[in-house]
Amino acid sequence: MRKRNHISTQTSLIEDPHHTESDPEETTIQPSHPIDDFTLDSDAAAPSSRSLPLHFHAASLASHLKQGKIWWVKNLTISIAAVFTYSYNNVGNHSTNVQIAIMTVITLVGATPFCSTHLIPAAIGAFAGGHNIIGSTGLIDNANEIHYSNFGWLLLLSFAVGMVWCFIVANPRWNILDGYAGRLGTTTFIGMNLVMLTIFGPLGVVDWDRYYYGMVQVIHIAEEDATLPLASAWEWTEEAELAIGYVLAVLWLGIIGGRTRIFHQKYIAQQFESVDKGSGAGKQPPTPLNNVLVPVLWTMLSIFAVNVTQYKHGAGLFNGFAVGAYVAMASLQKITSTGKFAVVSLLAAGWGLALTPFFVGFAGKSGFTSMMGHVTHEILVNLLNRIRFLWKLRQQEQEMQQQQQQQQQSFSPTSSESIVVEEDPETTNTLGQDNEANFELPNEHWPRIDQKPKKEKFVTKYQRRQQQRLKHLQQHEEDEGSQILHHRAWVALPADGDGVWQHSLEQNAEKQEQDIA
Repeated sequence: MRKRNHISTQTSLIEDPHHTESDPEETTIQPSHPIDDFTLDSDAAAPSSRSLPLHFHAASLASHLKQGKIWWVKNLTISIAAVFTYSYNNVGNHSTNVQIAIMTVITLVGATPFCSTHLIPAAIGAFAGGHNIIGSTGLIDNANEIHYSNFGWLLLLSFAVGMVWCFIVANPRWNILDGYAGRLGTTTFIGMNLVMLTIFGPLGVVDWDRYYYGMVQVIHIAEEDATLPLASAWEWTEEAELAIGYVLAVLWLGIIGGRTRIFHQKYIAQQFESVDKGSGAGKQPPTPLNNVLVPVLWTMLSIFAVNVTQYKHGAGLFNGFAVGAYVAMASLQKITSTGKFAVVSLLAAGWGLALTPFFVGFAGKSGFTSMMGHVTHEILVNLLNRIRFLWKLRQQEQEMQQQQQQQQQSFSPTSSESIVVEEDPETTNTLGQDNEANFELPNEHWPRIDQKPKKEKFVTKYQRRQQQRLKHLQQHEEDEGSQILHHRAWVALPADGDGVWQHSLEQNAEKQEQDIA
């Protein structure tokens, strides 16, 4: 019997500061199930699954349930958490805020030792079971009748959300929105819209006007749980108070949750450095904080503090705390400082105010709001970086143009000192094209400012001698008054101006004969 080494990845909910990915689902090396550690020899036949004892099947099932890596285990966790959250929020005579129900379920699952590996699916299930409008076909109120059929529709919604998470968003091939704020809530929001468009809407389980409910009914800003008829009075002072409180709630949770995680990550990094240097011998660095539980605990503390005051618009503040908590869950590699957490929280608050009349009661809307704030921040940062790059590039081009203009202005053409030779038109042909290259162009032929000036032509020794010889001939002719030299070409006019045309050599021969005679 030979033993086979086998390792598998397991979902880890703790963010490692030295790991390249800070998403809630990270991979750590874990030993696989004992059944996979044994293989038969090559000469032995592998037994079928029916021949395995029953306790092996039970152990394999328990291992899968404990690790929570298989898709059907994740879907099961999402469904159970959704049912618990829905029951806690709606069943009974008591009135519970939806955010309190969601945060309570997430806290209980995260605090249970045997359920720590199921925290991410449980959070998605809490979003699906908290913000839901199943059976809501009239005015939205907190006293909707709960029927057993509602749990069937809830399980259908949970299954759709689980399939979106397992095979689309969290698929290792794509990893959509990896490390972004509100990733879990956005998954729930996508599944809710798919079920709404295909099942809930066509079958009349939920009215279509929930997409634009705030346009036909009066809804307090960022407060979806309380609606008023159109005939009710609307005071802008209360709406402004609620809007300001909502924005401050988002900023508070986003900053305090993100700052807590950043501070603890720096502390862990210092502990690792002390261990590496040897000063912290025998001490192990603390375990990193969970990026989901830390914002949730801050949210619970903030909700309890506001609930004690009995503030009339406490539900709007609770929604703001939820959006800020989802912003604080983002990866520290995506949002690296407290200032960026504040900016993303402010943008998410703006999206929350803008989306108040739309998608009323949809599951995962708060997470989708925080995700929109994070994506908007990324777009603005990339746009600003692009503008800065183009601005620097334009400045460099302007500097280069200024340098070229200065160089062109520094090169000013002096007065022409070229040699001007008065010569006979017939004698210029004897020198050829090389002699013409020795003369400089007049000032009007200098190049334009936008063109580079031409360099002065180089005069060879041979050309310089030709110029000197030409000067000498011209001076000799002026002194002696001799006949101007002609090129040995045909002369078009006769010698005397009239009579028969003769060659110049014939004319010279006749003159010599006359002189001799």
